[in-house]
Amino acid sequence: MVRLRELPSVGTIGRYQVLGRIAKGGMAEIFLARQEGPRNAWRPLVVKRVLSHLTDDPQYVESFVHEAELCMRLDHPNICAVYDFGQHGNDYFIAMEYVDGVSLRQLVDRMGPLPIEIAARVIADVSLALHYAHTATDDEGKPLGLVHRDVTPENIMIGFDGRVRLLDFGIAKAETQTTKTQAGVLKGKIAHMSPEQYKGEPLDGRADLFSLGATFYEALVGKNPFERQAEAHTVAAILFEENVPDPKEDREEVPAGLSIVVRSMLAKDPEERTESGEAVAEQIETWLRGSGHRVRSADLAALLDEHFAREKESGPKLDRTPLEHVVLDPLSSAVQSAELDAFVGETMRAEKRKTMMLAIAAAVVVVGVLGWFVWRLATSPAPT
Repeated sequence: MVRLRELPSVGTIGRYQVLGRIAKGGMAEIFLARQEGPRNAWRPLVVKRVLSHLTDDPQYVESFVHEAELCMRLDHPNICAVYDFGQHGNDYFIAMEYVDGVSLRQLVDRMGPLPIEIAARVIADVSLALHYAHTATDDEGKPLGLVHRDVTPENIMIGFDGRVRLLDFGIAKAETQTTKTQAGVLKGKIAHMSPEQYKGEPLDGRADLFSLGATFYEALVGKNPFERQAEAHTVAAILFEENVPDPKEDREEVPAGLSIVVRSMLAKDPEERTESGEAVAEQIETWLRGSGHRVRSADLAALLDEHFAREKESGPKLDRTPLEHVVLDPLSSAVQSAELDAFVGETMRAEKRKTMMLAIAAAVVVVGVLGWFVWRLATSPAPT
């Protein structure tokens, strides 16, 4: 962390010194930042800033503020902490814990199937984090009804300290939330979403457990149980395939006890699914004790040291472009008003084209799923 302390900032957001951009998505951009304290104290953190084109949308801003208020209530060792949220000029931001480590996605991509006890430890920790969030209450003791809705390997971080954290309650939804998700917007990763999420049914914590079950399967086997070449076929596998995936079929050494845990989490009907994250964690801990495996944070840290030593040494990759430095034409220090108008017009047209293409892609997925379902009905033998 000495390098981060000495790194010059490229701008500020609120009271935080920005060291560089980590990532940028369709809704927000993520920065690594630094907070200075008294007597030369400091700490690294992550700042999530809403993209400027969304700040004029009152519904999205309300949703963003609500997200921040909810996340600041969550205080669990396996959940990435949210410290602060605010407004800087026209920009809204959240300041949260910086996890120096790698995602479960990165770990599986590099190692393939994980050691069984390692996968079990990670999923048990995330299960406890989800149980805490699912049972969280407001100041009056009323359940928040919080559902993460995006439990994927990308959102599970393993720190170089060996601690597991669940990230990004950014698309979480609580029963107390006044802003509703717009019809037709599917949030979450396609191969991890629960059947009830695709059907637009009311969600509870069991939807997250289905997503975590798919993640557990992937950590044990090295591939998602539902992912197919075409997105429509992936959705169809989640909705219509009758057989619940069994990790033992892809990896024989997966013990029967853990196979049962995974398959219970992946039950299509929420009523048949494991009822809580606490129950999942208890089942995994029972297997760990019975098998003689005692996986500690030090064991996870040692695994990362073995496979990600270079990343640990070099630190995060950052885009160090100054926040206020925008260059539209690298050959000119100024942009004439006519050129600027043309640039803005083309940008708006590009955004419209992008929106149209996304809508067409979503329609193709839906039509593909319906076509596959009709074909199944037509080719199924008639009942005798």
